[in-house]
Amino acid sequence: MKRDTIQFVITAIAMVGCLAGYGLAGPVKLSTHVTLYQGPINGISIELDGRGLVIYGVPSSRLEKPDMVLFTHSRRDVAWAGIGLVKQGAKAVVPDAEKQQFVKVDQFWKEFTTRRYHDFEQQTTRILTQPIQVAKSVKGGDTISWQGLKINVLDTPGFTRGAVSYLLTIDMKKYAFVGDLIYGQGQLLDLYSLQDAVPEARIGGYHGWAGRMSRLIESLLRIKSQNPDILVPARGPVIRQPAIAIETLITRLQSVYRNYLSVSAGRWYFKDNYDILARLVLGDTPEVPWMDWAVQIETAPPEWVVSIQNARLILSKTGRGFLIDCGSKGIINELAKLRDQGKLKGLDGIFITHYHADHTDAVPELLSEFSAPIYVVKPLDDILLHPGSYRLPVISNKAIPNLQSLEDGRSMSWREFTLTFYDFPGQTIYHSALLVEREAGERMLFVGDSFTPSGMDDYCLLNRNLLHDSMGYPYCFELLRKIAADCVLNNQHVFEPFRFSPEQLNHMEKILQERKKLLTELFPWDEPNYGIDERWFRLFPYGQTIHPDQNGTLSVCIFNHSACSHSYKVRLHAPSGVHIQPEIITLDVPPRMENQFSIQIQISSEAAEVNMITADVAFDDWKLNRWTEAMIETKVVEK
Repeated sequence: MKRDTIQFVITAIAMVGCLAGYGLAGPVKLSTHVTLYQGPINGISIELDGRGLVIYGVPSSRLEKPDMVLFTHSRRDVAWAGIGLVKQGAKAVVPDAEKQQFVKVDQFWKEFTTRRYHDFEQQTTRILTQPIQVAKSVKGGDTISWQGLKINVLDTPGFTRGAVSYLLTIDMKKYAFVGDLIYGQGQLLDLYSLQDAVPEARIGGYHGWAGRMSRLIESLLRIKSQNPDILVPARGPVIRQPAIAIETLITRLQSVYRNYLSVSAGRWYFKDNYDILARLVLGDTPEVPWMDWAVQIETAPPEWVVSIQNARLILSKTGRGFLIDCGSKGIINELAKLRDQGKLKGLDGIFITHYHADHTDAVPELLSEFSAPIYVVKPLDDILLHPGSYRLPVISNKAIPNLQSLEDGRSMSWREFTLTFYDFPGQTIYHSALLVEREAGERMLFVGDSFTPSGMDDYCLLNRNLLHDSMGYPYCFELLRKIAADCVLNNQHVFEPFRFSPEQLNHMEKILQERKKLLTELFPWDEPNYGIDERWFRLFPYGQTIHPDQNGTLSVCIFNHSACSHSYKVRLHAPSGVHIQPEIITLDVPPRMENQFSIQIQISSEAAEVNMITADVAFDDWKLNRWTEAMIETKVVEK
C-alpha cells in the first residue's frame, strides 16, 4: 500500500443524543398477516389470532411479546435484533449447527484470548458476546408448527457454516426467510464471510478464498427449487422475483470466482486441486482462463542464496549472513549447523517480510543464538511489536522488540551487496520485500509470500488485499515495473526463483481491474473494497489487558474506501464493569484514508475476566449494529 495515501488523521467528534438512523421505519404490510419492520435488519412479525411470531427480530417496544423468534444464523450483527424479545420471554429457535454460538459464547471468547493466534481457520468473530436461552434448535427437514402454520426448515449454509432458512405459506403467498444468503436483486453483502476450508480439494481455511461459495450456490438453488413468491433476506430490499435474483447472484459469483482462479498463486501450491475448486463452483466445464506460469529459473538459486525451509540466508563471500525471516526452531538448527561447519560466521542482520507466524515465531529464540539487528519496513513494525493489538490471519503471539524501522525504499550497503527495503502489500496489508543486488550484477527480489509462478497470493480475504489504485497488489505491480523485468523473484515457499514478463504483469493488473468491476456489481456498497475488507471498521487494540480500577484507551479506526468523504456515526457497547467515554462519536473521514479517535476506558472490580466491547457504525443508508469488537482481559494486581 502506498503509505502516503493513508493518513491517520484525528478528527473532532460531535456528541449526539441518539444515533441518527438507528430507529426503524414505519411498519410495512407485506400481506395481511405479515408485517415488515424495515431498518438495520428486516424484522418480520407474523400475527395470527392474537399471537405473534418474529423472524430475525424487531425492537420489543413495537409489539406484544411474540411466542417465538426464529434466527437463521448466529451472526451478532443480525441476531442482536431478536435478543430483546428473547429476554422478555419469547422462545428462541436457532440453527442446530450453530447452537453453541448462541449458548456457549462465554466459553468461545475465553478460549479466543489464545486461539486468535496462529489462526488458520479464518472464521468470523461476529458472534454474540452474551449467551441467550435457546428453546429449540432446528435443521434441514424439520418442521415448526405454529397457530396452524407449517414452517419448513432448509439447511442453507454459505454465508455462515450452519445457516438455515424458513419457508412458509400464508395469505396465499410462499415466503422464504433466507438470512444473509442474498442481498437484493442478485447481490451479496461481502465475500470475506465465505472464507473457509474446501475439503473436497484438500485446501484449508487459510487458503480457501470464498471457500463456501459452492455451498452458497447449492443453498441458493435449494431455495429456488421451492418456488417461493417472496424472499425476505435479513438485510436489504425484499425480493419479489426470487428466481431472477438467485440466477443473477449465481452468475455474478461464478464470474468473480473464474476471475480469481485465473491468476491465483494457490494453483502453484495445489496444482491438481485447483481443477476441483473450479468444478465445484463453475460446473463440469469451468473454462477458467488460466494465466501461463512465470518463467522459472530451472537451475538452483545462486550460491549466495541458501534456502532453509521458508527462510532465506544471503551469504556473503566473507561468511557473514543476512537472514530473511525465521518461523521455526528447525531454521535455527540449520543455521547452527552451518556455523559449526564453518560456512556461516554470524549474522549481520535479519529482515522480516511479514507478520505471519510461520515467518516470525522463532525470531525471539534466534536472537538468543545469533545476535543481529532486525530490519523492518514501516508500517510492519507496530504489528510485530504489538501482535495482540491486531485481528489478522495467522498472527504470532510473540512480540519482537528492538526493531530497526526503515522507510519504504531505503537502501544500504552490506558486504558485496546493496540491499533495498520496500513496503510490498501483496499477500497481506502489512508486508515487505527486499531487493538484493550483488556486485557481480545479479538481482533478486525476495517477495515473502506475495507471488508464485501462477500468480498472486491473495487466497485469504482476511489479509486485506485492497483493490484501490496504488494500494495492495496494484502498488506491487508499480514497484515490479520500477525494479525492471530482469529482476528474479524469490518466494520463500517456492524453491525455484521465477520471473514475470511485462505482459504477465499487465495481465494480472488487468484481471484485478476486471475483478473490481465484477465486485461492484456483486456488492451493494458504494465501493467494492468494503465487501473484501473485514477490518475497514475496527477497534484498536483488538486485545489488551487492563487491571481492575485502572484506565486504558481504545481507538475507533475507520478506513473510508469510498471516493467521497463520509461522516460515520459510531456507538460503543460495553459490558458491566467496563466504562467507556464517550460512547457515541461522529468521525469524519476523507476518501481513501483511515481516521481514528481515542476513547477512554475504566475497568472496575465488577468486570469479568474477559470483556467484549462491540460497536455500531452508520453512514449514508448503512446501519451496521455490533459490527466489530475488541477484547479486554482483566487481571487482579498482586500485592
